[in-house]
Amino acid sequence: MKAIGMEPQVLIDILVGAKIGVVYPFGTEHRGDLVVTSYALKQSGLPSSMAGAVVQLEDVEETAPGNFVWKFNPEVTLIRPFKVHGTMELFDVDDTLIKPQPTNWFNVEAENAGHEKISTWLDSYFAEHPDLDRVPRQEIPEEIATLASSFDDWRAAYFEFLYKPTKAQKRELRTKRYDIEPL
Repeated sequence: MKAIGMEPQVLIDILVGAKIGVVYPFGTEHRGDLVVTSYALKQSGLPSSMAGAVVQLEDVEETAPGNFVWKFNPEVTLIRPFKVHGTMELFDVDDTLIKPQPTNWFNVEAENAGHEKISTWLDSYFAEHPDLDRVPRQEIPEEIATLASSFDDWRAAYFEFLYKPTKAQKRELRTKRYDIEPL
């Protein structure tokens, strides 16, 4: 799949849904799936050399000579982070490395909806089984198990790409929320 590098903060802005365009000094004929990655810039608390999401490149508009705005669809598919050596030009990444997550854990609304889905299922399960204090793994629907394990697994993978994580990031990203055993 085609990929493009950008400053780490710009990647974060795309992941949270605050940015749907990036300015580059060149255009492209490519449209469709595009992996967005962070450069190897070392900025405290930000990811470095990380592939973070798949976006849809919808249009590229030249706003001035040598000034192109790459416009993305606001829907972002978060992927399990993996190491890249991104550049400010299109490059290819191996499709087998791209592992879409069931929700965008970096977007507050999407994260809250994911936790709500898990919580609703847990509440109904414990309402039916008030004598239990833990759900046997074989009782958890695969959709719920995948969602819950994705949360902790994604956060652990993301943490590995942070340059000089803050104390809050260390505390938050190292803490497991769900303890889902594999089947």
